[in-house]
Amino acid sequence: MQKFKARAIFTNDAECDDMNSFLHLLLYANDVDIEGLVLSSSCFHYEGDPAAGIEPKRWAGGQWMWDYLDAYEQAYPNLVVHDPAYPTPDYLRSVTCIGNVRTEGDMDADTDGSELIRARIFADDPRQLYLLAGGGTNTIARALKHIEDEYRDTPQWDAVYRQVCEKAVIFMIVTQDNTYRDYIAGAWPDLRMLHCTSIYGIAFMFDETVAPADCLHVFKSAWIKPNLLDKGPLPALYHTWFDGHVYPGEEPRSQFGSNLELAGGNWWGHQERDQYDMISEGDSPSFLYLIDKGLRSLENPGYGSWGGRFVRKEDNEFNPAADYWCNAEDTCEPPMRPIAYQLTRWIGDWMNDFASRASWCVAPSFGEANHAPEVSVAEGIDVVASAGERLVLHAEASDPDGDALTFGWMRYADVDTCEAEVGLAADGPACEVRVPADAKAGDTIHLIVRVTDEGNGRDTYMVNYQRVILTVA
Repeated sequence: MQKFKARAIFTNDAECDDMNSFLHLLLYANDVDIEGLVLSSSCFHYEGDPAAGIEPKRWAGGQWMWDYLDAYEQAYPNLVVHDPAYPTPDYLRSVTCIGNVRTEGDMDADTDGSELIRARIFADDPRQLYLLAGGGTNTIARALKHIEDEYRDTPQWDAVYRQVCEKAVIFMIVTQDNTYRDYIAGAWPDLRMLHCTSIYGIAFMFDETVAPADCLHVFKSAWIKPNLLDKGPLPALYHTWFDGHVYPGEEPRSQFGSNLELAGGNWWGHQERDQYDMISEGDSPSFLYLIDKGLRSLENPGYGSWGGRFVRKEDNEFNPAADYWCNAEDTCEPPMRPIAYQLTRWIGDWMNDFASRASWCVAPSFGEANHAPEVSVAEGIDVVASAGERLVLHAEASDPDGDALTFGWMRYADVDTCEAEVGLAADGPACEVRVPADAKAGDTIHLIVRVTDEGNGRDTYMVNYQRVILTVA
C-alpha cells in the first residue's frame, strides 16, 4: 500500500532529548521527506554573543548533528536493505545547517537555517510543509519575517500571505521562546499552529499517571540497552541515564549521563533511575505525528495519532483569531492523566517500532530483522451506514516476514461525534458494527483496527493500523 510522505523541517535546540528525537527521526527518514535539520535556540539553550555581552546558556554547539549523520552513514548500507527509501547521508548533510542561535528568541538576521525554511516554503510541491519546533520557533519566525518584509508593502502580499498560510504548518513542542506569541500569532494568524502542550510520559517523568502501566518497561534499562543501545553505532548514541555521555556546555544538574550525584532520585524529577534507563524524547511527537501508520491524523489534527491529538482553541494565550490547536484530553481510568493519555496511549507501539528499526542498523539482510505488516479494510476507510444498521468490516493484512498477525478493533470515542453507545463484536480480522438506532444523520464513528506481529519470538514487535470513519446517513 502506498504510504503518504509528509514534508518536514526539524528544528531543535541541542538539549539531550532533542538529540534523542533527532536520532529517532533518522530511523524514520524513509517515511518522512526531511527537507531540513536545523539547529535553533530556546530559552533553555543558546550560543550567546560575546560582542553584545550575551553569555552562552547550556550550549552544546552543533557538531553533534554531523556526528549523528556520520553514524547514520555507517548504518545506511543496512537500512536501505530494509527500505530503499532511506535518503543518502550526503543528502541529509546537504539540508543540515545552523539557524538563529545567538540568544533566546533570536530572529534579528537571516541565517542558513531561516533561509532554508524560507526557500522550502516556496518550493514547487503541493504538499504542506511541517515546521517542527523542538526548540523555540525563532528560526521559523525569522524566515517568516523575511517574507513579510519582502512582500508586505507590495501588490503581491495578499497572495503570498495566503500561499504561506496554506503551505506551512508549525508543530511546536511546549513553549520554548516567545516568538510565536510576539510575532507569528499576530502577523500570521492563519498559519496553523499545532501546539504540543503536554509531553507527559515521554519527557523525563515516567510512571503510571502519565503512561500505561503495561508499557513502563520500555523506559527501563533491561529493555533499552538490548533493544536500542546494542544495535550499532547510530542507536548507541541514544542518551540514557548514567551511560557516560557528557553534554558540552550543560550544567551539572542536567548531566544525566555522567553526574552520579543525581542517582537515587537526587535530581529535579525526584524519580530514581538506573544506568541505561530512558531520559527523554520530548520532541518526538512532532515527527511522529507525520508518520503514515493508517491513523489519518494529517486529515484532521483532532483525529489523534502517535504524535498526540489536538483541539482548536480560540481561548488561547497567543491570539484568539489564530488557527491555534493544542492537546486534547482522552478518556482514561485513574491514575492515568487524560492530557497525557492522548499521546502515551500509543507509546508501547511506537517504542517497539523504533527498536525494531534499530535492529535494521545491524541486519545486513532482509530476513534478519522484523518489518511492519500492511493493513487495509475491504469496505474502504470511509463508510456510510444508517441508524440501526449492522455491518461487518473486514481487515486485510499481510506480513513481509510471514509472521502470524494479531488483529484488534477499537472505537476511538473521544474523536467521533456519535453520543450513543456503539456495539462492536470483533472476531480476528472481522468486526461487526451495530450503529445505534438513535444515531443522528451526520454522526461520525471512528473505528481503528490494530494489526501487530507481536508474539512471534522477537524481543520487539511492529504494528500498523487502519482508521475507518463511519458516517451515519
